[in-house]
Amino acid sequence: MLPPGNRVLKLLSIAFLALAIAMLPSNAQLNRSMVLDPGGAWHLRSRIPLGTDALLLQPSHRVVEMLASAEAPAFAGWTLRVQDKRPVLLDSAGHPVRVLPRVMTFRVTVSARDNFANSEPMPFDCAKNVEEFLLDMHFSVQIFRGMEMRSVKPTRQSMIGVPADESSDERIYRVSFDLGEVRPDDRIVLLVTDASGTRLTKFHLEFL
Repeated sequence: MLPPGNRVLKLLSIAFLALAIAMLPSNAQLNRSMVLDPGGAWHLRSRIPLGTDALLLQPSHRVVEMLASAEAPAFAGWTLRVQDKRPVLLDSAGHPVRVLPRVMTFRVTVSARDNFANSEPMPFDCAKNVEEFLLDMHFSVQIFRGMEMRSVKPTRQSMIGVPADESSDERIYRVSFDLGEVRPDDRIVLLVTDASGTRLTKFHLEFL
């Protein structure tokens, strides 16, 4: 089994993407390995699905699944297409996108409800009960440009849905970042860790 973050979701269209995410057995990512038919296009919306992943908590044997998306109003109206055998990212006017939105929000659902039909969860040692584990999510972003990497901490993190002081087997986080100057050829990685800094999973956002 491949480690989280190394399984690539190949996309043909936004409709196929939505279906594929529901069926994925592990973490996925939007990256340069995506498949576009020659002359085809993928029309972006303000929310971009990033995929799913799952952990099998030990010794409780509870499966915890994670679903992530990236959100920015500027994404709406952009198009990813192939030109001269290379992917290009175009804005709503058809011009190449030079800079990605500085502020992005990631929505991460962490659930023990077995919603996403993930059949290959990664074993993870956890002494906490599942509700405590779901409340112990921490986030950061790594941005790669060539061989260089920089880390970004959240500017805002909140939980939507059921309040933290009420019992629930599912938590939904919204985490915002000021990424600074980011280009379409940069690699953006959302890291999900526990309080000790142990990585639980990662989600990739890559366009070119």
